[in-house]
Amino acid sequence: MNTAVRKIILVQIAVAALIALLMSVVLGKLAAISALTGGSIGFITALVYAKKMSTPQGAEAKKIVRAHYGAEAYKLAFTMLLFALVFKEFKAVEALPLFIGYVGTLVVYWAALIFV
Repeated sequence: MNTAVRKIILVQIAVAALIALLMSVVLGKLAAISALTGGSIGFITALVYAKKMSTPQGAEAKKIVRAHYGAEAYKLAFTMLLFALVFKEFKAVEALPLFIGYVGTLVVYWAALIFV
């Protein structure tokens, strides 16, 4: 995994922790845990994408696009699985903080795609 990808994932982790801290102060412990859970889904699936997306340096465009689509499909399936698992096993989860934590990590990911 290259340095830029590593930095993006580290920023996602930091954003998830910051959102969880803010939720803890404003809404309490359960909201903080829910937000951190959502943020974790965001950065774990980004890590999965990065691992699946690895293509050799100088690969043909067709191979890169194919790897991207495959990695994105895998990431989407893994995201759905993780959310299903959270809603099944974490009965007390607070949905709004969960999704705020998740969206916070997505914003980092999208911004990185624009600026990196």
